[in-house]
Amino acid sequence: MDVRKRLIFPLDVSDLKKARSWVRKLKDHVGVFKIGLELFVAEGPPAIEMVREESQADIFLDLKLHDIPATMQKAAHRASLAGVDLLTVHMLAGREAVKKTVAAVEGGTKVFAVTILTSHTRAELMEIGYSPELSRDPQEAVLWLARLAYRAGCHGIVCSGKEVAAVKEAFKHLRVIVPGVRPSWASATHDQVRVVTPYEAILAGADYLVIGRPIREASDPVAAAAKILEEMKQAFVEQGVEVD
Repeated sequence: MDVRKRLIFPLDVSDLKKARSWVRKLKDHVGVFKIGLELFVAEGPPAIEMVREESQADIFLDLKLHDIPATMQKAAHRASLAGVDLLTVHMLAGREAVKKTVAAVEGGTKVFAVTILTSHTRAELMEIGYSPELSRDPQEAVLWLARLAYRAGCHGIVCSGKEVAAVKEAFKHLRVIVPGVRPSWASATHDQVRVVTPYEAILAGADYLVIGRPIREASDPVAAAAKILEEMKQAFVEQGVEVD
């Protein structure tokens, strides 16, 4: 297995010039580039085309679609026609809406359902209306939404590293993308609350890791990415996985 294919770098910048610079710099160490709201709102589909032109990496369009079913279906269909490899929807859109969205994609695009954001606290879950049972333990809320994602036919979910093991135990076939990953040498967590190290996330069963600031803010981003890959390799090897 090529560990680089499991490392996602978010292109959290506001223009194509900056995004292109990061793709050129990291394309030999990163297997997936994530295009989120900031870049997509600023530049639109040309951001997808740029990643394809500059690298062999997969493209992750992280828009967390959450709307009425027809709007989600049409947006997801257009994303798949653009050649997006991974696409996110928000599971709070409801099982039927997500199920129809999964059915709308073509060309092998994989749909991942966002469960509970890594920035959410227990207090926030209660404030926005989660039941006491679910807001008391974010893992229970994640499992609840993962069950809906599984029933909707999603390829995987997005959750914090704290919930990966429980999700994998309950839904072995769901792939898991884990944001909020911080190496031990990158102490700042910023707006993330439920964080884990790359080693911990892979050992728990994560399939993909989203790591941005520890690479972007390093004095040598390429060296930081290489260091993270080594940590991921160590965890995969301990799981008995053969890695390149």
